[in-house]
Amino acid sequence: LTSRCQRIPGEGWNVIGRKGPADGRRIVITAHIDAKECTPGAIDNGTGVIILLLLAQLLADYDGPHQLEIVAFNGEDYYAAPGQMLYLGQNEGHFGNILYNINIDGAGYKEGPSAFSFYDLPPAIENGIRQEMAASPGIVAGNQWYQGDHSIFLQQGCPALAVSSLWFTDNIADQAITHTPADRPEIVDLHKLVEIADCLTRIIQL
Repeated sequence: LTSRCQRIPGEGWNVIGRKGPADGRRIVITAHIDAKECTPGAIDNGTGVIILLLLAQLLADYDGPHQLEIVAFNGEDYYAAPGQMLYLGQNEGHFGNILYNINIDGAGYKEGPSAFSFYDLPPAIENGIRQEMAASPGIVAGNQWYQGDHSIFLQQGCPALAVSSLWFTDNIADQAITHTPADRPEIVDLHKLVEIADCLTRIIQL
């Protein structure tokens, strides 16, 4: 048996939108825009992109002290994570001005609540987030997980908030939905995406 294969370089882009004072500390909101081949990519990660678009609309009139940076990463589910590596290179030496990252991946699954998990957030910020979560009955605190783009911020010393589905994070090691044909729009609860976007809007405006 002989395997003949090759990697063919391609071209792609990260999509980044910014709002707020250029000298303000950044709140970076991320979701990867790509999906594995042969999967529709509904919760991995079409729902994350939908929430980014909702946030862009809900925060269109934002006039707070922080710079908001909405980032659609390209390449999380592919070899070498090229979009993330490009972002790391472009921001080398500038991660210190990031207040925290919000990463959205695996959100909106129809079973169970949405889950927010916390990573080294300053107590005042985490307490404010928890207060806003309490006003959103479909969102709970979930266990930490590291198989997402928030990890690249953690590795640079930035705090993070990860947004997902509790069922997904609780079953991340043995679930058979993401990266398969089963990751279809029918498994998404659209109301959860709206609730997440509304809660994150309040959090970002704290």
